[in-house]
Amino acid sequence: MIRRPPRSTPKPSSAASDVYKRQDEGELLSNRFGVNIFDMMQTTLMPLNEPNFDSSYVLDFGDVLEVQTLGQRGFVTQVEIKRDGSVSIPEIGKLYVAGLSLDDATKKIQKKISETSIGVESFVTLVNVRDIQVIVAGNVFNPGPYILNGNSNVFHALTISGGPSDMGSFREIELVRDNKVIEVIDLYDTFIFGKSSFNKRLRSGDIVFVKPVQNLVSVIGGVKRPFVYELKESDTLDTVISFANGLSADADISDINLYRLIDGKVEAIDVKGIDSLKTFAPVDNDRLVIRRFSFRSVETVSYTHLRAHETKANLVCRLLLE
Repeated sequence: MIRRPPRSTPKPSSAASDVYKRQDEGELLSNRFGVNIFDMMQTTLMPLNEPNFDSSYVLDFGDVLEVQTLGQRGFVTQVEIKRDGSVSIPEIGKLYVAGLSLDDATKKIQKKISETSIGVESFVTLVNVRDIQVIVAGNVFNPGPYILNGNSNVFHALTISGGPSDMGSFREIELVRDNKVIEVIDLYDTFIFGKSSFNKRLRSGDIVFVKPVQNLVSVIGGVKRPFVYELKESDTLDTVISFANGLSADADISDINLYRLIDGKVEAIDVKGIDSLKTFAPVDNDRLVIRRFSFRSVETVSYTHLRAHETKANLVCRLLLE
């Protein structure tokens, strides 16, 4: 099921003074950075119910282990972790492994087998991952309870719920466990800077809460990736330039304007150089316009156009300016 229609990419304004009038609320939201990442089949990014070979995976009720022994008393068996957190291994007995990492549980089982069977080598493998139920709440497209597998993280939960809504934050997503916020996730860390933001796996009863968006600031003109970006209260307006992959080659940093709603009126604020953006705190619906130089091209240059005492380089410059 596709949850949203395709989004259009922003286009630079032809007239800086018309920026605020041209970009109404709907256009700003459609040009918001990051929304296209969730415009896909909801199951596309879900983890498959396959074994997880990460030794830090924490076992719980519903996980299935395969225990294999080699030696005089060799056997292969699959055991599911019961509600009391135990597994029952033939000829070995009951062992409690829930709450242990896969690595610690493996060592515990191997130690018990070596104590009861001399000369037997054992191997433990995770062959099936449990299902968990989490709640995705707050400003998301489809809030509610979801069934995921135990290998899921916050991004999987956001994907299946459709992602943050138009009023949802990409930069303040809380993972709540036992009524405590154990992690706050900023999707920009991953989407813009390529950092891993999904360190913790989800557990049954977890809540993924998407907070309201703070300040949406659009940047157009002389930047490499013009979009609408979300800025936190602690950010300054120069942050949006970084999010936009920096200035383009034709950016005119001597002509920067900020359009801001003040007391119900649009005010044009002249920005004195790119460094001065560090002094501006963001306000929701700010529009930052960086003028681009207009270049003309000369396809062919003939020496017949040369004036007296004029070099070919000077001729090219003269034709470009004419």
